[in-house]
Formats: sequence, structure tokens, C-alpha cells
Amino acid sequence: MPKAQSEKCRLCAKLSAEEAIARHGPSGTGCWVGEPCHKRRSYYRNRDRINASKRQQYRGVAVTAEVDDGKGTVLTVVPAVAPAAVLYLYRARVDDPLHAIGAELWLGQSKIAQIEPVHTMGLMPAQIKVFLKDILTAFSGQVPGGSVTQFEVQKELSPDCCPIRPCPLHQ
Repeated sequence: MPKAQSEKCRLCAKLSAEEAIARHGPSGTGCWVGEPCHKRRSYYRNRDRINASKRQQYRGVAVTAEVDDGKGTVLTVVPAVAPAAVLYLYRARVDDPLHAIGAELWLGQSKIAQIEPVHTMGLMPAQIKVFLKDILTAFSGQVPGGSVTQFEVQKELSPDCCPIRPCPLHQ
């Protein structure tokens, strides 16, 4: 059975590195360890993407492969590129209301489209769901001959990292 996530580390991963060191370094709680904390923060931030690639490996899907057919010929197998939508949620904890929402659309290694973060103050949960569906519909229009039906990755960021100005948190 996998080890349970540390809530403190999960919340710390949402902060920028400078803010995390300030809060949890020697002048803060004192739990900042250095390199292990950097690795743990990276894992918590990219957990969905890492787990998705692991699931893909376990299914037997090869990303790239080189095969020698015995005649000295090397064949390279390249996978089909599929669009992937990334959702950015700005909130302190899972049970807190959303502060802002942003999204990106990726095709392979290139970013095709981006929805700048938008404050969600005053929006009801049903309105947020409609907004997310509208984002996916807009992204589907950007992919030639394809559609985007769900977000591949959801990244949670601290509301302190909100790039929108003016912002009620940054007055």
C-alpha cells in the first residue's frame, strides 16, 4: 500500500519555492530539508502527469523504440500525438472555494492554446462546471480533426500565486 500524502507537503508544493522556504525554512517551521523537499514538491506538483506516464508504461505502450532487424537497419517507432488539456486551480485546500481557474492545451511538446486565469468569485459550482465545459469546447476547436473531452492533468496552485491583477489577495 502506498504511503499517504502529507497534507503539509501538498500545501507547500502549491507555493513558489521562495515562499515555501520562507514559511518552512529556519525562520519558519524548520521542516525544510533542502533537496528532498525540492523533489517532494516537484512530485506533488506533477503527480497526475507522472502517474499517467506510469499507467501508460504498465499498459505496454512504448513511447519510442529502436529495433535492429539483423540487417543493420534501425527503425524508430514514434507514437501518435494526442492533445492534452491542463487545468490550473488556484485554491489553498481541496475543500476551499476556488480563487481562480486557468487552462492550457498541449499537443505533444508544444503549447497550442492558453486560457489566462480568471477569478471565480461569485460563481456558483454549476457555473464553474459550465465554464470548464466551455474551455474544453474552445480547446476542441483548436485541434484539427480532434476533440478534447477532459482535462488530462489538474494542477493546484496556492491563491498567493494568482497572476491576476487587481486581485483581492494582493492589495
